[in-house]
Amino acid sequence: MKRLLLILVLLTTSLCAVSLDDLRFLLDKEQFAILAKHDASIKKMLMGDKRELLFVLEYAQRTSNDALALRSHQELALREHSLPDAARCLELARSMELDEKGFNSLRGRLSEEFSAPDESIVLGHIADQTDEADFLEKIRQLRGYNDYIEDIAKGWIDEIAVQRVDSLAWRQIEEFDRCFPVSKWSHISFYYKLYHLSQAGKFGALLELIDSKGSQSSQHLYVSSLYLLNPALRRSFGLKQNIKLIEQAEAMLLSARDDYSSALGLNVLYDHYTAEEWNSKLNLMRAKAAYYHLLGKLGLYGDEETLIALRGLPKKDYESLKLALKQIHFPHNERGEQAELMFWKAKAGALSAGKKHLRQAAIDYTRCLILGAPRKKYDESALAGAEALRGKLKVRKPLVKWLRGLVNYKGIVFEEAQFEGNYTRVALGDYDNDGYIDMLLNGNRLFKNMDGRAFADVSDSLNTARLRSNGGLWADFNQDGYLDFATISHNEEGLGEALMKNQRNTRFINVNERAGDIDDHVPTEGAAWVDVDGRGYPSLYTANYEKWQQRRGYPDNFWLNDKGYFSEGSERLGFRQPSYTDNPGLAGRGVAPADFDNDGRQEILVTNYRLMRNLCWKQVDSLFVDVAALHGLAGNYTDGYYGHSIGADWGDYDNDGDLDLFIANLAHPRYIDFSDISMLLRNDGPAIHVVEGDTIRYWKFTDVTKEAGITYDELHSDPLWVDLDNDGDLDLFITSVYENDRSYLYENNGDGSFTDITWLSGARIYNGWGNAMGDLNRDGLADIVVGSGNGTKVLINRTRTKNKALWVKPVWENGKRILVRDWKESVAKPNSPAFGTRVKLTYMDKGREKSLIRELSSAKGTCSQSSQELHFGYGRGKKPEIELINYEED
Repeated sequence: MKRLLLILVLLTTSLCAVSLDDLRFLLDKEQFAILAKHDASIKKMLMGDKRELLFVLEYAQRTSNDALALRSHQELALREHSLPDAARCLELARSMELDEKGFNSLRGRLSEEFSAPDESIVLGHIADQTDEADFLEKIRQLRGYNDYIEDIAKGWIDEIAVQRVDSLAWRQIEEFDRCFPVSKWSHISFYYKLYHLSQAGKFGALLELIDSKGSQSSQHLYVSSLYLLNPALRRSFGLKQNIKLIEQAEAMLLSARDDYSSALGLNVLYDHYTAEEWNSKLNLMRAKAAYYHLLGKLGLYGDEETLIALRGLPKKDYESLKLALKQIHFPHNERGEQAELMFWKAKAGALSAGKKHLRQAAIDYTRCLILGAPRKKYDESALAGAEALRGKLKVRKPLVKWLRGLVNYKGIVFEEAQFEGNYTRVALGDYDNDGYIDMLLNGNRLFKNMDGRAFADVSDSLNTARLRSNGGLWADFNQDGYLDFATISHNEEGLGEALMKNQRNTRFINVNERAGDIDDHVPTEGAAWVDVDGRGYPSLYTANYEKWQQRRGYPDNFWLNDKGYFSEGSERLGFRQPSYTDNPGLAGRGVAPADFDNDGRQEILVTNYRLMRNLCWKQVDSLFVDVAALHGLAGNYTDGYYGHSIGADWGDYDNDGDLDLFIANLAHPRYIDFSDISMLLRNDGPAIHVVEGDTIRYWKFTDVTKEAGITYDELHSDPLWVDLDNDGDLDLFITSVYENDRSYLYENNGDGSFTDITWLSGARIYNGWGNAMGDLNRDGLADIVVGSGNGTKVLINRTRTKNKALWVKPVWENGKRILVRDWKESVAKPNSPAFGTRVKLTYMDKGREKSLIRELSSAKGTCSQSSQELHFGYGRGKKPEIELINYEED
């Protein structure tokens, strides 16, 4: 008997030996075969705590084990009183077609636990599949809502947010208020009502609404003050009402502060504020009200063109305003709060007649511009305010130069070259091998570089203008020494992707018929050339997208290059083997090849949109295997969703000899709970994790976004690593999509951190998309071309520096890779980029040996391509030596 008990104890110990952290590691790395060995331990966790139950649920979801998921939801529902889990439990039971007896038994247990009126309504609606109208009518009778109902209400609010037609929006708002009268999101409905009344100029009705509904909550009071302080509204009622309306706003802001007492923070519109942040937000609004109140005493509304050096300024009120602004603090600028604070400090400072105050106001405007805010909120007003101050102070320097001087900025500077056209995708390459980098925009507009002085459109004469493309990438795909290109397209009628062969620099012709028809008749958003066998004949990976409201994705294609002839190889090479890559496929946005594990072969990173997983294809013998999850590149899994990625770029930003990664994700605040924000992933090299005798080898990437100083923006699209001051450290440029959203330029500080120099450098572009770098005027500095719906920008680098650089061009010549060190020498060499080539630069700096690596990649971002050269800035270093890294020898 004792022996039997001992055996049982040993068995139990062995079952429990694997830790939850180990199991979490295995699940994150998608090591399902190893997890299967621990199935008994995992199921035993159904009796564990909440953390263990949530793990079991995720494991069940990711292995499509509905029975285990049902049990997990049930345990969470009953033991944690989780209504969402109870609801999902019933939904899953119905989809599994559980027998009537089992379903009713499950329903009975859940009904006992969730007996409150709002809970019973939800479970009854799901279990009985009642009519939607009946469900909403029952909700309307409730005095309070649970989170499940609030999530439904939030979905309605999201629909209102994107409705631009006033009449339709108003109808949606009225219906929301009728169905969800006590929702915690009602202040957003209230906000949109005020917004549409304001847009229509119905200020009388707006005030009536504020009087009747504006005091319902701290959020309602805040929203009311936003509109009461609007100069246009106050002006419409005349000077007699001006002060009264401001005082009403001030009183409401005091009430908003006094009505709020929670230390947990609160949601206001789409943002969550901590208690400290909310207090600062209210104090800034009160300072704005004080500003308008002060002006009101002078018979002004606050929207007058020039409010500088005013006479008769009430001294006591003015000093009180300045002190109030001085005492406000925001911990970060993710929502533009710090920029907003600087803007109002500048506006307040500009009211004084003293030159010292006016100069400080100009500095504050500059700091506002440096910080920036979403949707171009303060840029134009801050520039106008600074220009007015420049005039008042009789400054002769140009505005931007003066403002740079005020903050002692002497860093990277761009000058925008004259260029016309709205193109969104950029591929740089020297198509005619004259030594100057040309531009292929949208895959069909070709601009020849006229010796670094200007660009000439040669699209018609070179036969590219008629292509139905939305992007293109350069490569010498037949290794004849001339630079060809391939296009991507959304065309479905046989005029899509094309192989464009360079006819000895005289024109380009479509060779799909002879070289292989790469037109897949589906929308394509990303692509990259990859030399899979290292022989100089690059194959083409195309990332296919979605068809809006018709199909959520398409399988990607891999066009295998056999000495200039292409065949579709996705099936036989393993690209369709994972089930998630087909039927229907994923919504691909970009492709970024890189040899991040230093084995001499580039992996293929594919960034996918619509909250789908990213892919990372590694060549293993004759097949490609997706290793994205293994290496932590797939995105963070949350309830079936991943990261909503657009573009990515690789670069060794910390100069430790391996390639790091920046992935740009679109992360709207309303979806922030389950979509990744953009990530800077530091490559920390190979790692090993052992679980119960199983050894998992992987490449470790660490998310260092926040500690590096990269701030959140919901609309990041296409990143670019580029050394802009030739100091040897890669700086980071990121575009952001949508009309008024701004790009970012982060200067690498050389210690793992970055500083935002976007505005000071002249690199702030709005509605940016693709981008690429190259030395366009052959002055040794890297320039940037930015695709934008607001007009393509050519940014010429005018940085004053004594730092030196080498531009190395890896090409194929007579079947071998060679390195061309001087652009003037490249004209006599084949124009055959050697993609995948890695080069090491070694130099002496203050008596110490330093080294840099660069790798030639064919694409990054969302079908963007930099010039086919490797750029090594090495500061004031001496004795630079370059070395072609040969992995077979090393």
